[in-house]
Amino acid sequence: MEELTLSRKKLESLTNAELMELADEYMLDIPSSLNRNFIIGELLDYAEELEASALADQELSYVEYKEDEDGEDGENGIQLPKSYNETKICTILRDPAWAYAFWDISEADLQSFYDSESFSNLNLHVSFFDSEDSDVQTDTIDLMVSLEDRNQYILLSSPKKHFILSLEACYKGKESLTLARSKKISVPTGNEALRSALPGRNMGFPPLVQLSGMESVLRRQYLDHREMFLESDS
Repeated sequence: MEELTLSRKKLESLTNAELMELADEYMLDIPSSLNRNFIIGELLDYAEELEASALADQELSYVEYKEDEDGEDGENGIQLPKSYNETKICTILRDPAWAYAFWDISEADLQSFYDSESFSNLNLHVSFFDSEDSDVQTDTIDLMVSLEDRNQYILLSSPKKHFILSLEACYKGKESLTLARSKKISVPTGNEALRSALPGRNMGFPPLVQLSGMESVLRRQYLDHREMFLESDS
């Protein structure tokens, strides 16, 4: 595949057929019925993503394999940078009960915390919502983390199934400052038994779900962390 060097001027000079041929070359799934301007926009977005990826790769350092004098293995492989100097937080679901959060903090923000006499700690604030479209939080969870922490598993103990995770700086005597927020995440709730599973309750899993081992996983989950779960009247 040739090196991607796209510009809006170059793309606008191509016919629709040539644009679709270029999209196919770069394995972009673009409907041929899409408006011409949108096709050009998709190609430019792809070029921008590739450029950003190439810049990120340049920051990686490769450590060659070597053996020390004692015959033991030395370091080898790709070493990722410890920080990208950007305050940002991301969240992914491990399963319907647990979320995994990871974040980065810029040097400027870190320095401001060290310089502030009123800074207390960092906090992960989980805001729950009744629906995907709602902007009103109806339940919250707060977890204290240190300046050195960069990741955390979070037990989703609220019965609400839509949440946003925020990284906050807490100060003595004033309101917390939101540093970064994740997008709103919806927890899959396709099976009623998963939504109402509690210790001692007959979950009534169908045979196929029983074969998956979900029943034993949920039983162990709730037995180990039952104090974190509130039984809902619904």
